[in-house]
Amino acid sequence: MKRLLLAFWLLLFAGTAQAHLLPKQNATMKIVDNSANFVVSVPVSALDNVDDDQNGLLSAREIRLHNRDIERQFAERFGVTNSGKSGNVLMTWVVPPQTDGDPLDSDYVVILHRVQFDEPPHNPLIETDMFGTRDGEAQMTMRATLDDDQEVAILTAASGRHQFFRGPLALFGDFVRLGIEHILGGLDHLLFLLTIIIAGAGWRYWLTVVTSFTVAHSITLSLSALGIFSIPATIVEPAIAASIILMAVLNLKNGPGRSDRMDWGRIAIVFACGLIHGFGFASAIGGMLAASESLLATLAGFNIGIEIGQFLFLTGVLLIILTVRKTGFGDRIHLVPHLASWIALVAGTLLFMRQTEMI
Repeated sequence: MKRLLLAFWLLLFAGTAQAHLLPKQNATMKIVDNSANFVVSVPVSALDNVDDDQNGLLSAREIRLHNRDIERQFAERFGVTNSGKSGNVLMTWVVPPQTDGDPLDSDYVVILHRVQFDEPPHNPLIETDMFGTRDGEAQMTMRATLDDDQEVAILTAASGRHQFFRGPLALFGDFVRLGIEHILGGLDHLLFLLTIIIAGAGWRYWLTVVTSFTVAHSITLSLSALGIFSIPATIVEPAIAASIILMAVLNLKNGPGRSDRMDWGRIAIVFACGLIHGFGFASAIGGMLAASESLLATLAGFNIGIEIGQFLFLTGVLLIILTVRKTGFGDRIHLVPHLASWIALVAGTLLFMRQTEMI
């Protein structure tokens, strides 16, 4: 019976069937008539009292032994509503990630879940806290399909709630928020911004250099989202760290600017680095953009969010500098850019070593 159910689910989600039923930290939802059908990967660290040997993996034996408990935890912590009404759970079933061969110990399991409503769930709301405690387990990428419409959302431990298929305007707002969160939550991007902000002074310089960065990453993000050209994350992430190191070294070698005089050579370097950062944005959310039915609106929203986030960061840095000037350390304000460049250099080097698995 279970093999028949698994075969049915693989047919329902035919586009996702591979050697693994679903990659880690991913989920799919397909609306069929009055039902919402899910395939959800759940990290072992998100589950309570199921990893008997505490090795971070679940064996086939542990899955069989704790099957009911895993199903119960999922049903309690994965909510699906439509127009404020909960549906009836028709099935929750735990399976190993592999679809062929003998099940191997894995750091996640796959849940097949079906919820029935009285009417077609055209605007389903998902709420969950099924996130793990290990690196990379604090978010879930969910792909939803309703007839010919598709939408992708990223649920996180900080924001595990999303309502699908609300229209282009709501989607635009979501991507503005995502852009703000992504820039303010990305240490690598903030370090790079810090190195270019302290390299000069005056609003004319700051607006020019930040806009140059934005235009550059918008180009490569768009190219990647449209499927025209992309670079693997294994190359992009170390390159982003290298861009931080480069700008920090330039600051320490040439000295940060003390006026709003344009250094077009440095701005050109910022533009080139921005192209690399754009591929970094694409590797993080490019799949969401590509799957969106309103690609232009989502691209615009995300880039506006990035611009807002950059402005907020710039404002924060300037407020800190103004505060220092009003204290007893005001006569040492010239040391701030030098110190910030050293911090960026050390942090960028550590990021580069981590991305290249040197540490």
